[in-house]
Amino acid sequence: MTDSLLGSLDLLDTDYADILANSNKSAFELQLVKLGVDLTEARTKTKFIALVQHKPETLEELEALTAAWEEACGYEPNVLAF
Repeated sequence: MTDSLLGSLDLLDTDYADILANSNKSAFELQLVKLGVDLTEARTKTKFIALVQHKPETLEELEALTAAWEEACGYEPNVLAF
């Protein structure tokens, strides 16, 4: 089954293993890749989605979220609005 999945995603075994081992939400990231999103962009968007699902409780979490937001969306959010 894995061979047919990798074939339909046009992924190398190492790329697939990287997603499974290092992605915050591997199923979502694989879905993005299946839809034709570039691997780097899929990882960026997945990281952003994982971070926005959790309300930042510390300054470090807020900084991580705003950095992911800027990377995924192309602009820095107004943190005063949080």
